[in-house]
Amino acid sequence: MLPHEQRDLRIAALALCVLACAGVRLAAVPDLPVVELVPVLVAALWFGRRWALVVAALGAAGIAAAALTSDELDWPMAVVDAVLLAIAAHAVGRLAERARSADAELERIRPLQDVLAPRRPPRLPLLELSSRYIPAQAGVSGDFYQVVEGPNGAAILVIGDAVGKGMAAARRSTFVRAMVTACAPYLDDPSGILRTVNTELVHQHGVSAQFVTMLCVVVKPEGSVAWASAGHPPPMTLADGQPLGEARTGHPLGIAPEIRGLVNDHCALPPEGILLYTDGLTDARPAGRNFRPFGEARIGMFLRELDSPSPEEAVEHLARAAYRFSAGSLPDDLCLLAVRPRFEQRWHTGESVPSDAAEPADAGARGLPARPR
Repeated sequence: MLPHEQRDLRIAALALCVLACAGVRLAAVPDLPVVELVPVLVAALWFGRRWALVVAALGAAGIAAAALTSDELDWPMAVVDAVLLAIAAHAVGRLAERARSADAELERIRPLQDVLAPRRPPRLPLLELSSRYIPAQAGVSGDFYQVVEGPNGAAILVIGDAVGKGMAAARRSTFVRAMVTACAPYLDDPSGILRTVNTELVHQHGVSAQFVTMLCVVVKPEGSVAWASAGHPPPMTLADGQPLGEARTGHPLGIAPEIRGLVNDHCALPPEGILLYTDGLTDARPAGRNFRPFGEARIGMFLRELDSPSPEEAVEHLARAAYRFSAGSLPDDLCLLAVRPRFEQRWHTGESVPSDAAEPADAGARGLPARPR
């Protein structure tokens, strides 16, 4: 059915309902309870506050007419009923308009969210990647990740979270991703990338409390990994969920022209792989204040259950665990990115990858790409 035809049918149904309420009140039961609430509530849900107030006025007119034709005029009760109709029309209509506005914003943001957190990361020749994104029940926020190629074959991985929800947070995240894309071909220094993004973010939006946390990880072809954090949790190993190196973080992006406390950490890329995540994972909890959050300890516990999982297995298992732990209602968006080296030998050192990091025999059955031999 076309939208205008559906609208006409709804208007006709409302008109019949209003006439029916007035007819019953005038002809049969003048002291009937406030049945006019039914068309008022329907009008509020279908059309919003303005239409609900119009229907409430018509209902109040019917109540007044019934009072005039009654042998015993009960004007105080008629006034109370009319006021009740007006209050219900205003309150329910306002709530319905807010709900429709939120739904419309979600529809506008949803394509943008697919850009901020793609369902599948790009394929890289030396790295196996997998990601998961689960939006919070309260609405879309600014969680994002990005994988781009850097200079000299390096892979640049970023994950972050913009404060707030809705279009404003999504726009800031989009701007940050665009800046990472712009500087990736020229920089393979995590701290340098974060400082560049922060400078442009402040230049574009000014210093603001609407900050962005971000972790930048650079994986080089020889098997080394470097990272720096602007207020974001550090990477952890897929083997047991232990953080890589020291958990040193600088200030988030956007709150000052310069980021203080920003340093690079370095190590060899663990053959089991690493995990990048947003605080939607660690903060997952059921509704209510009496529950402790999911926390970092549970991340390690669930990863150890899998015994050297692949990136796909790790993000799927953690996403399901957090979703179940929060009883299907995440308080914040959850974004995960896992990466594992495809190469089985580090040719610059001659070091072999342990046999327990080899590709599982059923990788092809799961649809996962097999690492080259």
